[in-house]
Formats: sequence, C-alpha cells, structure tokens
Amino acid sequence: MPKFTNVQTETGIQSVGRMGQSATWGDYNLDGWPDIFLSNSDRNTRRNRGSQRSLRLKSPHINRDQVQRSFLFLNEEGQFKEVSRYLGLPNSRYMTATWADYDNDGFPDLALGTIRAGKPPKLYKNIDGVYFIDVSEDAGITKEGSTVSHGIWADYDNDGNVDLFQAGMGVSFLYKNKGDGTFEEISERAGLGERLGTNSALWFDLNNDGYQDLLLLNNGMNKMYLNKRDGSFFDITESSGLGGRQIWDSTSACSGDYNGDGYFDVYVTNIGRASGNALYRNNGDGTFTNITWDTNTDDVGDGRTCAWIDFDADGKIDLFSTNHVHPNRLYRNMGNDVFVDISPLVGIDYPMDIFAASWGDYNRDGFIDVFLNGHLGTALMKNSGNTNNSVTLNLIGSGLLSNSSAIGARVEITNTEGVQVREVSGGRGCCEQDMLPVYFGVGQDDTIDVNVKWPSGRTCSFKDLSLEKVNHFTIHEIKCDIIPSKK
Repeated sequence: MPKFTNVQTETGIQSVGRMGQSATWGDYNLDGWPDIFLSNSDRNTRRNRGSQRSLRLKSPHINRDQVQRSFLFLNEEGQFKEVSRYLGLPNSRYMTATWADYDNDGFPDLALGTIRAGKPPKLYKNIDGVYFIDVSEDAGITKEGSTVSHGIWADYDNDGNVDLFQAGMGVSFLYKNKGDGTFEEISERAGLGERLGTNSALWFDLNNDGYQDLLLLNNGMNKMYLNKRDGSFFDITESSGLGGRQIWDSTSACSGDYNGDGYFDVYVTNIGRASGNALYRNNGDGTFTNITWDTNTDDVGDGRTCAWIDFDADGKIDLFSTNHVHPNRLYRNMGNDVFVDISPLVGIDYPMDIFAASWGDYNRDGFIDVFLNGHLGTALMKNSGNTNNSVTLNLIGSGLLSNSSAIGARVEITNTEGVQVREVSGGRGCCEQDMLPVYFGVGQDDTIDVNVKWPSGRTCSFKDLSLEKVNHFTIHEIKCDIIPSKK
C-alpha cells in the first residue's frame, strides 16, 4: 500500500508561516510541471530566509512589506523555487485562490479572494507565463459588500468563457465572462441573489446534462441550484435531498463518482460535534440519498475540507477529509459502498487543522501527491506509489467552442474494471484547487479507452490507448487528437 512522506523541505518549499489558508496547483508557464500557489491568513508571519522558520512579529514598528503572506512556487522537475515577487503577484492575505484561463489566450490566470471584509476578489492576468498584472478593475471584478469565502470557476452557460462565482458571507456574486476581457455581475438575474452565510461552493454536473450545477455550503441549510440551461438557476434543495440540517455549519463539499454508476456523488464537511460529515449517493434522477452511516464516513463533525482521489491507483476513488482538532481521514474505497479509514497506516493523518488539501502529481511519477496548508502547519506529502498503473490527461479547449482550460469537461475511461468518470474542476473544497489535468488509476491495465465530452458538447474518443511507455497525454478539442506529453 502506498505511504505518504512530507518532502516539503527537501523539495525547496521553505516555511510559508502558520495560519495557512489556500493551496492551488496550476502550470502557469505551461512546461508540464504543476506549480503551486499558497497563502496564509496570519497578520504576523515573516519568512526567515536564514533559518527557514516563521517568526511571530509582535512589534508595532514592523514594516509590513517584509511580511510574506502569499507564495508562488515554480516547479522545476520536482524541485521548487519561490518566484511570486519576481512575477508581479501581490503580497497579501488571501482566503482562496484558483486558476483558469479567463481570456482564452492559453495561459492560466489567477483569481484571489481577499480576507478583507467587503472587498471583491482580485484577478491577475498571466502574460505569456512570464509575469502577472492586476486586471480586476478593468475586468469589472469590483462588486463590494461581501467577504470572499470561496472563489471558483465554471463555464455555467457553455459559451466558451469561464465565469467566476464568489461565495460570500452575506451575499454571493456570479461574474459572467463577456468574452471581451470583462465580466458582468448577474447573480440576481441568474436566480442566485438570496442572502446566505455561504462558506464555500461547488460546481458539478448533477444530472449529466452537460451543464454545471451549483451547491452552496452555508451556516444552516445548504442550497442546491439546478442549471436551467438558459442562463439561470432553479432552487432544487428540497427535492434533491442535499439541504442538510439547519444546525449544520458546512465548510466544504467535493464531488466524485465513487461507485462507478456515471453520476457524481457528494461529500459535505461540517463543523460541530452534533453535525458530522455527510456522504450523498447520486440516484441518477436528480435526487440524493444520505448513506453516511452505512458507509462509516461521518467522521467527527470537525470538518475543514475534502477531496475524492485515487491514492493507490486501483481504479476506485477514495475519500480524504481534514479536521480542526482531530486527525485527517483517508477512507479507502473497498467497493460495494464500503470505506475503511487507513490514514494512520499510510501516514496522512497529520498535520491537523488543514484548510486546503490540493492534490496533484508534482513529480510526474504516476501517483497523486497532496499539499496540505493549514493553521498548524504545512506539508507536501509525497505518494510512494505501488505497482499499479495510471493515466493523466491534460485537456486543452479550443478557446472558441470550449474554454481553453476545459473546465467542466467530462472525461470517461474504460478498462477491465469498468468505467470511471472525472470532471475538469475550477475549484472545490474549502479554498483550494487540484491540478487541472484529470488523473485516473487503472490498476494493472496498460490499455484503456478514453471519451471526452467538452463543454461545447463536442466529443472525442480514443480506443486502445497504450500506457506501456507513457502515462501523461494532452488532448486538444480543436483537432480531437491525443498526444503523449513530454516529461
């Protein structure tokens, strides 16, 4: 069974301070190696470059420009170098960070949700993978009045341009991408104007109609909105069964098809011992069934964030969740709705109080790793792997039919074990984003079939794809071709 080892220091990621908040993998320079953006929310953390430790700054005379709160680490074939100050990125406290190519120029841009009350997100345009510029005001990301708790991308109307949803404590905002470099705030018009205390949000295709639906995780009852495919949303909270309970304080959610029926199931994390977390099985008819107790995945009601990942590449996605004052959980999917917590056995139960768990194959060895960023520490947890095989598929939309980041694309692979499905995601969990390329474990198989349904509705299929020599591929929408990725 794979084990996890903290390799943060030996890979060059120095201390990023306490009070860690966000983590997001994104290949900003398109070299094929996922880079990572990190932030913390500590007012008093400074990096000591000599000792690589964090200092608590208690003097009122400290120059706050010396305090580093956000970081971009360039991945140089598995080793990292901090480059944010050279690329024009800000040094500030951020709650959330997500990558997407909003202008379809081929380079992923960065949306940052500030911790400052009432202030809008920041949008940084990636200039050819060389530097970033703040285009927030020019782009129209200017709506004030709500504290950003989460920012996630989705092309909700499938017009080929990714839109930005800002979950907020109070009101939330939906910024529609107009395709000319600007956005329009349309939450009221889209049916999303209800005032809620929203901690985070999740886009996923609930009913497999090719359109992204929206789940809001709140203080109190959660909200599920069905995409009506006309630019607006309809509240289906009651009929879907995803509302939860009034006593809940839901912190995050993640979606994944754990049972291989082709529909995305949902896991919700909650704070509060009376709550517990919740696993909902998608019934395929627009409704969900709470199967938490049957699957023993309730945890302790102390949740921060969650993710569906295939850590052992056996072809069944497993469930990872983090807690405030309790150890993390890694529920191994044993099949037939059976999950077993193996976190102590594989070495991923600590550190605790993790807000962001961002998954990506940073060293391209075919096994999924994770960066943990939280209030009690950080860790880059390397997956030791096993003898199983895997495939990573990097999708590139045309920028005309589908957004170039391919966010919202549905990818299916078929092997001897059956069909697996993933979506390209513009963010999930509390305040993080996994690498954009989709990852599948395939067990001992070395040949698979691949089917991609792009947000535009176009499909690309590839039969008998061999994994004997290469397991990283790039798929282009415009040519419907698949190319081995250079390492």
